[in-house]
Amino acid sequence: MAISASLAFSALPYSQARLLPARVLSRRCAPLDGLNFEIRKTPSSYALPRKCDYPDCAPRAYNNPGPGYLQNGAGGLPPTGAAPLLPNQGRVLQTGPLRVLCIADVRGNLRSLNDLAKQARADHIIHTGDFGFYDDTSLERIAEKTLKHVAQYSPLISEPVKKAIQQGGPGPVKSRFPPNELPLSELPLLISGEVKLDVPVYTVWGACEDVRVLEKFRTGEYKVPNLHIIDEARSMLLEVGGVKLRLLGLGGAVVMHKLFDNGEGRTTIAGGQGTMWTTLLQMGELVDTAHRVYDPTETRIFITHASPAREGILNQLSVTLKADFSISAGLHFRYGSSYNEFSVNPTLDHYRGKLAASKASFNDVWETVKSEVEPAIQQNEAQQNLLKNALQIVEKMPTTAAGGNPFGGPAAGQAALGQVDESAFKNMWNFNLADAAFGYLVLEIQDGRIGTEMRAQGFNFSHRGAKQQPGIPPTTAGPAGIPSPAPPSTQSSVPPPTSRQSSTVQAAKPAVATPLRGPAKPATPQPAPSLN
Repeated sequence: MAISASLAFSALPYSQARLLPARVLSRRCAPLDGLNFEIRKTPSSYALPRKCDYPDCAPRAYNNPGPGYLQNGAGGLPPTGAAPLLPNQGRVLQTGPLRVLCIADVRGNLRSLNDLAKQARADHIIHTGDFGFYDDTSLERIAEKTLKHVAQYSPLISEPVKKAIQQGGPGPVKSRFPPNELPLSELPLLISGEVKLDVPVYTVWGACEDVRVLEKFRTGEYKVPNLHIIDEARSMLLEVGGVKLRLLGLGGAVVMHKLFDNGEGRTTIAGGQGTMWTTLLQMGELVDTAHRVYDPTETRIFITHASPAREGILNQLSVTLKADFSISAGLHFRYGSSYNEFSVNPTLDHYRGKLAASKASFNDVWETVKSEVEPAIQQNEAQQNLLKNALQIVEKMPTTAAGGNPFGGPAAGQAALGQVDESAFKNMWNFNLADAAFGYLVLEIQDGRIGTEMRAQGFNFSHRGAKQQPGIPPTTAGPAGIPSPAPPSTQSSVPPPTSRQSSTVQAAKPAVATPLRGPAKPATPQPAPSLN
């Protein structure tokens, strides 16, 4: 297996590298001149204050970068349930019934977010990737192959241009079309303020995004009101409808041989040439973040671009995060799906087999790069802890289909082999979404209960009716429920179509005079006649 030589740990010299994002610290201050402001501070710089959009902006004691400050991966973590001690948990309060719209793959058509929110009567939007994180400079960085893929499915590029790209031609696509004919996203309109989001949007990045744009959002160079990016270093807490919803997210594609490759990323965000993927350090940091904000009274939603049902390591990660729901996309179906592992696996061993196969694939990569990775992080304790978190996820995965406990329960000795806690196997629910152009999911939250509503445009089956032979219209039922006689056919070899009627009507129907090629098939299976 070819392993990329560019490691996430060696993108820059360690004296200069910022592989761990500076944790954004915030504290709310008392009202000033009638306005509430939220001061955002990083260890190296201050960002401009912005108006506080939280309903509880009273002064509150938060940790400051000093003796009480702990970066992700640092030792001496606070005990679980210490969420109130952390700086700015992204807490949103809202009373009464609430609707959360879950969609996927808007592909840069960001105006549609407001339209979909109105259509679904949504108060919040959760988006699962391929959002359209491209700006005006992204076109020059995107690879030719990726550009063709993005253009093929983009709702912003005109159909004539799509056809011309698909048919091919001399030279690269960028040289054959002016930039105004290759719009990748409406994100610049959001950044400039020309287009505004009507409701809060919580999103992870997908497989086709620009890593430079995401880094500008992380540093604060790009800001869009009502747009919240959920990643390994940031989670959000929505206290709505009597439920505390904790949003945990992990963006990018899951590609085993890229788990240690940071690409063009300058921080922990991995990607390059218009594509993005997940790294093992991101998984380890997400575990660290989830541990810091853990509160047993919360309901946890794990938002990913790749489907945990197809990626065993993501499935195990969702169990490690103690997720109650997972919401994903990336399969581009016309219908959404709702399932738990118990409903799609015949046995627990069958489920273990999926995890064991994923573990074997990871170990192949890990054994190849282990000799380079471990020396690279020898002097960085924080990264060692993050890597340890991620490796512990894999270690808990079963090696064979018949053994190991994927849910972290006791499994000591051969007597306990195969005995697992089936609560996550049955209770953790997964939603895989259709593309936003074809359907969506709504979580309706009221009085502590989370209901669901799923809509889909679906498939078009009208082509089947168009293949009927002309001159033989389908049989229609009369007013009394008796089939109307079909007109005589000039081709006696083709039996006339009959409609589905009740058994009593079928019994009263006279025998068809047209000769058949063989004995007629009954509508339902019947026992064979006796030969005696």
